[in-house]
Amino acid sequence: MKNALILLFLFILIHFYCKAASDTLLIKMKNNQVEKIAVSQIQKIKFENITSVVESNNGACSLVAKGNYPNPFAEMTSIEFEISLSGNVEIIIYDNSGNQIHQLECQNCQAGKNSIQWNCLDKNNNKVNSGVYYYEIQFKNEIQSKKMILVK
Repeated sequence: MKNALILLFLFILIHFYCKAASDTLLIKMKNNQVEKIAVSQIQKIKFENITSVVESNNGACSLVAKGNYPNPFAEMTSIEFEISLSGNVEIIIYDNSGNQIHQLECQNCQAGKNSIQWNCLDKNNNKVNSGVYYYEIQFKNEIQSKKMILVK
């Protein structure tokens, strides 16, 4: 029974993150802290004392991160996403070290395709340097992240 639960949990985990098309595994802890781990860095996952596995929304994602365009970009990029219901969306931008650079919001976004532009400014309205950045799109209880490259 325990092995079946572990296999079911792994299937759900892999299924959800394959849909997210992300190279970063996001784990939401009980204290609501989100841990980020590069999938390429995972050697082994071991689960102990699992008593049940609950899959929310039956695997149907209500958020799809479409990517940003252009990528790479120099002055501005549009971050595109699709949501199945209207609601509030947050996009958090991180530098390559994992430091939060900026936060964008779309209040009452309409269901369907949406985009938010980022003008390469940090939270203090300073231009950021060239490099690799990551953005995290949050909608309801879903989070997806992607990589983007700023070149000047």
